[in-house]
Amino acid sequence: MLNAYPLNSVPLNGLSGGALPETVVIEPGDSFVWSLVIKVGGEDVSAACQGYSVSGSEDGDLVAAFTWQLGPDPVDLRSFAGRSVTIDFVVHGDPDVVDRRFTGELVEPEFDVLTRLLSCQATTRLEDAFEAKEHAEIDAFVAGRWSADVFEEREGRSRWDYTLERLSTIDASLSVGRDGEPRITSWSPAGVAFEFAQGSAIYESADVALGKLSDTVNVFEIELDYRYSRYRQRNQSYSWLHPGTGGNTSFDGFAAWRADSTELPDVEMIREATRSAGWFIRNEQFFRLPGSLPNIAAPWYNENTDLLLGADWTASKRWAQRGVEQYRIRLEVPSGVAAVGEVIERQRVVLDTDTDGDSLWEQSGDPENTAATDFSELPLRDSDRLQLALDTIMAVGRVAILKSQRANLVTWQVPLAHALGVDFGQRLRLYDRITATGVVTSLSEQVDVESGAADLTIGIAVSEGTVTAPSDALVVPPQPIFVDDPGPSVSPTLPTQIGWRSTAPEYDEELEGFSGNYSVPDAAGDTMERYPRRFAVPTPEIIAQWRDEVTAESAITYRIAPPADTLEI
Repeated sequence: MLNAYPLNSVPLNGLSGGALPETVVIEPGDSFVWSLVIKVGGEDVSAACQGYSVSGSEDGDLVAAFTWQLGPDPVDLRSFAGRSVTIDFVVHGDPDVVDRRFTGELVEPEFDVLTRLLSCQATTRLEDAFEAKEHAEIDAFVAGRWSADVFEEREGRSRWDYTLERLSTIDASLSVGRDGEPRITSWSPAGVAFEFAQGSAIYESADVALGKLSDTVNVFEIELDYRYSRYRQRNQSYSWLHPGTGGNTSFDGFAAWRADSTELPDVEMIREATRSAGWFIRNEQFFRLPGSLPNIAAPWYNENTDLLLGADWTASKRWAQRGVEQYRIRLEVPSGVAAVGEVIERQRVVLDTDTDGDSLWEQSGDPENTAATDFSELPLRDSDRLQLALDTIMAVGRVAILKSQRANLVTWQVPLAHALGVDFGQRLRLYDRITATGVVTSLSEQVDVESGAADLTIGIAVSEGTVTAPSDALVVPPQPIFVDDPGPSVSPTLPTQIGWRSTAPEYDEELEGFSGNYSVPDAAGDTMERYPRRFAVPTPEIIAQWRDEVTAESAITYRIAPPADTLEI
């Protein structure tokens, strides 16, 4: 046993990943005998060193420093950078306890020619390790979320920056263990790993640094706009039937028209009238004038079967409209807002699906324009892309709030041998004039052979939460609905005006539908002006609100509940 810590029951430098079965209480302890083992490039240089320091935080590298007294033999100073460095702290007893405190590489050696002292600084080179990883490796290691719309395209950029972007979406930190291996440590470990009892800390070493109010974010507002082309289509049905058919589309209708025949429109007239208005025929059914019927009682001869007694068709018009879905999301800590007012951080994200293919959609309505019918590659609303961006930015906001709410820092010192198992990612409890709980965020140890001092400075982040505070799941808000203004409509039934009879009304050039003349005028009608033979199709207006950029908003508020730690004086 070493100060109530069972040396051989759990790893001395165990993390939250290997959670301790119960809280270990650190009581005031006895003095101890220690030594150190420092190796550079595998060579034991302990005898030439007077101690070391190792410091680090929950985010980033461990950094070790020591001074090495070189002997009189010639050395190649250029060969030192990059050598491996290990530091072990040995507590002598029955048995001895050898605890690894650092594993890294020498990065900044400085040599004093007069004293032949080599000042060594070694780090765990975390950034270099992740710069060498593939994106898939980083994804698997860090997890989290990532969207090119929230950050930027990852290709050609720093892999370390990419790692930090993913890390910004999880409530955890990336650091390096004493074995030199990167690891992720949670900000919310289960349980308390160590409790430091009254008197266990070095006298008057406990200190509190409170976070600035302006940095304690309790509201994170997100504005996300998603702009894309809405590929729209309006259909209009039409029906025209010659009044001379008596409303009959069978042979009897033809016979009725023949009894007092008139000019007729043809298929091309109807198609051209529709196309000239900027619309395209999608479906059509024609009541054609029959071809030659020589065997009926009154033989009928006709070679133009494109002449029509009636027609039913659907016309369509396609156009592209820019739509903007506006998501207004507020993440907040209600208890924090109630206590100190709003401390707000904001972030804006814009997704824009630009395309040069809008005209392709507009032209694709024409079934005769075969070159414009393949619009399958046009970018439509990408719900997966939108969801990823929303999930990512909400995760960023949540983590930003949780991080700012753990800005209060409590530090104290203990004899190193009494707390060898303390590491990042553990929750600690302190009783020493200050009562505090929190997660380890900084560790710094100083070992000096000459004075015999071997101390560890511990820093914990104290989160400002409320035990009973509710927390909402961050689900994607509902899609906002675009609301169209009502537009004008036209009658689907088209009229007919027939001239060259004295009973015919005055010609109305504004009247849509078919205009023509009787085949045989009456006596008075022979002197009258004939109507033009034409076909006109009325089309409903596509109003400006249907064409101009349109917006729709979805607003929602989510409650965030940071972990609740204790801080009492």
